[in-house]
Amino acid sequence: MPLASTLMSSIQVDPLAAWGTLVALFTSYAFYKTYFQPTYLSPLRRIPGPPNVSKYNPYGLPFVGNFLDILQEEAGVPHRRWIEQYGGIIVYRGLFNSLRVLIADPKAISHVFSTNSYQYRKSDRVAKILSQVIGHGVLLAEGDAHRKQRKMLNPAFSHKHIKEMVPTMSGPAATLAKIWEERVDSSEKQQTEFDITGDLGRATLDIIGLAGFGYDFQALTVPNNELSRAYRELFDTSSNLIQILRVMVPFYIDIPFKHNRVRKQAIRTINRVTTRLISDKRAQAMANEVDDENSKDLMSILIRGNEQVGSLEDGKLTDTELKDQILTFLAAGHETTSVTVTWMLHIFSIYPEVQTKVKNEMLAHIGGPSSEDGSHPELTYDALASLPYLGACVKELLRYIPPVPTTSRVATVDDTILGYDIPKGTQVFMSPAALHKLKSVYGEDAEEFKPERWLDRDTAAAISGEEVAAKTTFVTTEMNWAYQPFLSGPRNCIGSKFALIETKILLYYLLLNLEYHPAPGFTFKKSARVTWRPMPGMKLLVKRLDAGKSVGTPVASMEQ
Repeated sequence: MPLASTLMSSIQVDPLAAWGTLVALFTSYAFYKTYFQPTYLSPLRRIPGPPNVSKYNPYGLPFVGNFLDILQEEAGVPHRRWIEQYGGIIVYRGLFNSLRVLIADPKAISHVFSTNSYQYRKSDRVAKILSQVIGHGVLLAEGDAHRKQRKMLNPAFSHKHIKEMVPTMSGPAATLAKIWEERVDSSEKQQTEFDITGDLGRATLDIIGLAGFGYDFQALTVPNNELSRAYRELFDTSSNLIQILRVMVPFYIDIPFKHNRVRKQAIRTINRVTTRLISDKRAQAMANEVDDENSKDLMSILIRGNEQVGSLEDGKLTDTELKDQILTFLAAGHETTSVTVTWMLHIFSIYPEVQTKVKNEMLAHIGGPSSEDGSHPELTYDALASLPYLGACVKELLRYIPPVPTTSRVATVDDTILGYDIPKGTQVFMSPAALHKLKSVYGEDAEEFKPERWLDRDTAAAISGEEVAAKTTFVTTEMNWAYQPFLSGPRNCIGSKFALIETKILLYYLLLNLEYHPAPGFTFKKSARVTWRPMPGMKLLVKRLDAGKSVGTPVASMEQ
């Protein structure tokens, strides 16, 4: 000990030299990671892609790569430009020159999202942010956990059960239509301008409450209730910069800024409500109410199936996993559909002839409200599925403005895509917003909203005329790889059929007595949040029509 003490005391450490050494080490490491390694060593450098420059970087700021192109332009636009120039696999640079791979080739997409889907997982940073809102349900679960959850959920989302849910979904849709009609009726001009996004979010929250859990959230009748307010604060109030910081900076969500405090309070509210839902369902199960075959909601079906499984080893879901499914149902189940219907009504407002055709098709095949008591015909799944033009409009909307414009996965093992080496840890992107508007796939009119492309030629000619049909590039099965609104493979959206029929139900009720036009002077931007949302919302001019009457010859299309 005396010798060690003497040696230690004899060592003189120069603080400036120590700091200089640390700075030199950090600088060398940063130079290696941000320049030398991606430029000279990474196998990804062999993949074609755009140069490490950007027109949005006039001052030549270092280490921003192509990130500013993605930040400044509409989602999918730079990706589509790169695909058209470099082909089906591209490498580009993100912040700090990190190499990212973009795939736009049918074999590559199948490789990542189908054949090897469990070897390509969501990034830990994205999963951490999303899990606070939607838990580790089927949307975020990986590997065996995902297989188990998907197997348990499949019966709840079967075609049979979706058909049975149509009457349940119709209630909130009819309520929303009545609210809007009364709002317009209160105007002397029989028209009024308002933001449709909040009401649609509340309507779809009520739908998922009833169809998903047999529970009435009363979001429409009590607009400021805690659950709808919590989701509004989560989805509507953060800027793009804040969203990026939350993903890129691990500790950012814990900094006590006001927007982070509001977010955490919203998450606590959602967790409290979902805990109550589980408790209520457990109480019903104890009373044998959930075993009643009349309980058609998704959670009752799931609990019945789960109780038939012997043990956790046999695949039974834990209480935590059940709660995570509720969190997933609530967030994904109402947000995606509300945004889809918002965009659909916006499209109807700028393409009035499309709005007219859809309304007249509904009236001709289903009918409108009774002239005596105002009651509506009972909607059925088959009736809605038999409307070809409505179905084509919904498909085209999901092509034109997909709910999620870009998605990514991280390679968990070293791999090869289209002959290129993909090291473990590589982030691989796919952009539905880019794929859906490729002229090489959808033709020269790929950037136009054209529902006829989803019909057969004879139906298109009958609905829209021979001239339109002659100029249409019709969608074929060979194009399926480039249509990814719900992704593909074993991790595709399990609730897609639920969302599609819910969208059609809402459109039926909202079109019967109302007509939509652009709000004069209102502008918005497409903002990639959890979904692709209009910001700061979507204002439309809404007009009242005579109840259930068909509309005359449509006016000429307006350019978007």
